[in-house]
Parts: sequence; C-alpha cells; structure tokens
Amino acid sequence: MNESRNCLINRTCTPCQGGVPPLASGEIEGLLHELKSDWVINDEGHLYKEYKFSNFIDAMTFVNLVAKVAEEDAHHPDLRISWGLCAVEIWTHKIGGLTESDFILAAKIDAIDA
Repeated sequence: MNESRNCLINRTCTPCQGGVPPLASGEIEGLLHELKSDWVINDEGHLYKEYKFSNFIDAMTFVNLVAKVAEEDAHHPDLRISWGLCAVEIWTHKIGGLTESDFILAAKIDAIDA
C-alpha cells in the first residue's frame, strides 16, 4: 500500500465551516498523486472515480459501505449507482471546491475497494 495514501486513510475529515479558500491547483495535484491513479478532477473541479462491479448487488453493497465511512467522518460524497457501477464525486459543498478532507475521504473509499 502506498505510504502516503495510508497517511490519508489514518486522518479524519475536518468539517468545513465555510470562508476557507479551496485548495490551489498545486496542492490538488500533490494530494491527487497520493491517491490511486484512477481518481480524476472532473470538469466541475471535483474528485471523481467510477467503481465497476459484476452485478447490481455488489455495487449496492459498496455504496452502503461508502455511506458508513461517510457518516463516520461526517463528509458525504455524491453517489450515482447503476447496474455494475458506482460513480463517486467528492467536493466540499460549503466552499464549492476541494479541501484536504475530500482527499482523505477518497483514500478511505479506496480502502473499501481494496
């Protein structure tokens, strides 16, 4: 396991109170590098990844595990589920951009898939 990613997994998301600037592009690139390579920044500037499964039940099981992780850290991604697929989109809604907590949550979601 990537040591940096492990470091993100062991951290806790910090609730955003707003009024905090989103991460700069250099900070985003550095943190994105710490995640598995299939996370991307989408056109909206959010973290995005698709997880593929062999059936609907496995995708739903994964979604329920993501929900548990999200509740534990009080940081909630947008999830889109369909047959054999769960799309995950993460950003900090209060500031309309990315914070370190978004990358922490992404690393924890990747640990579910491991």
